[in-house]
Amino acid sequence: MTYPIAGIFGGNATGKSAVLDALRYTFTAISLSATAWQASKSMHRAPFLLDGTARTSSSIYELDFIHDGRRHLYGFEVDHDGVKREWLRDVPSSRWRTLLDRNRNTGRLTFHQSLRAKIEVTGRELVLSRALLLPDSPLYPVAHDLASGFDCVLVKDSHREARLSSIADSLAEGTITFTDLEALLQVADIGVAKVSIEETNIPERVRRALGRLLRDLREEEDTPRAPATDEDDDGLSDLNDDLLAQVVRHLVFTHRGTADKCPEFSIQDESDGTIAWLAIAVPALEALREGGLLLVDEIDASLHPHLLEVLLGAFADPLVNTRQAQLIFTSHESYVLSPLSEVKLEPEQVWLTDKTYEGVTELTCLADFPKHPDANVERRYLTGRYGGTPRLSPSTLAALVGSEEH
Repeated sequence: MTYPIAGIFGGNATGKSAVLDALRYTFTAISLSATAWQASKSMHRAPFLLDGTARTSSSIYELDFIHDGRRHLYGFEVDHDGVKREWLRDVPSSRWRTLLDRNRNTGRLTFHQSLRAKIEVTGRELVLSRALLLPDSPLYPVAHDLASGFDCVLVKDSHREARLSSIADSLAEGTITFTDLEALLQVADIGVAKVSIEETNIPERVRRALGRLLRDLREEEDTPRAPATDEDDDGLSDLNDDLLAQVVRHLVFTHRGTADKCPEFSIQDESDGTIAWLAIAVPALEALREGGLLLVDEIDASLHPHLLEVLLGAFADPLVNTRQAQLIFTSHESYVLSPLSEVKLEPEQVWLTDKTYEGVTELTCLADFPKHPDANVERRYLTGRYGGTPRLSPSTLAALVGSEEH
């Protein structure tokens, strides 16, 4: 059974974000390993750093998903040198069948006869990533669905700024409307009456200086690229327009007020709550309209619990979520587990993270615990019945305060 929502709860630094990072890496590898990643001399990867052997050993990723009405398993194993194994299986009737089987040790790359596929790949690219470049390939539909239906919202300030900049560009290009954005702000009762964009032209001399800086950074990373000539030493010729835009756009907000003409506010003047809501709400709206998977890290950061409920409720309501979009989020906020919450999460939708003494994250489903009728899940979670809560040391803080007196 599939669910529209899954929440990952746990204490600080227990690895909640690491779970999303693993998913993000998987989808990014499908999207980029056959294209942008090929410029690197080794495989892009993120090994576990707290174990000496894990740093050099391989990493395994696997997705269990529904495509075209059938259950699929897709996974791969990678190390520093590239892809060690890759597989894709489905269940057309009652038995599993292997659609793709790849093994670097044996040199095998085979496809199910029904696919009639012939795809050649390098050692550092996934077959599904290469299939994205081949629209006529029988593997293109599954690869496209995985890659195009995925988005991730991180809590980091740099990511939020990039997201807001992307929203401004989307407004200018017409892919989202001002009406959409203003309606989303009304949902949160933020008091914004109007949204507009401000465009700033970047002087050519600044673009050239940035181009040289980016070129030097690439050379320090030993990324292969065509050397610049004396006539074209500004570093602009091989830069993507998205990386070095001629125009920078900013969101501008007009709030409701008693003045005849209310002043406009830049994004720097807005509250953390407004910024957090915009960064989450726009990709959430896109997911609900188009379908797909949305990951949100620390979804409760700067959001009121009732606003969080509105967002989760939209994904949970089949009358709203008609495209079967899915939301996976991490949170410290236990309110959504309480009897007061209007969003009722089944035990299978609640996951808990704990970290071992060695720094390994353990992910446990609430459904694995004994079921208690009418149990207050929030209270049991906060009292540590399920794990996922920090082991605090208030006496250490008290001792630190007292140490100043001696």
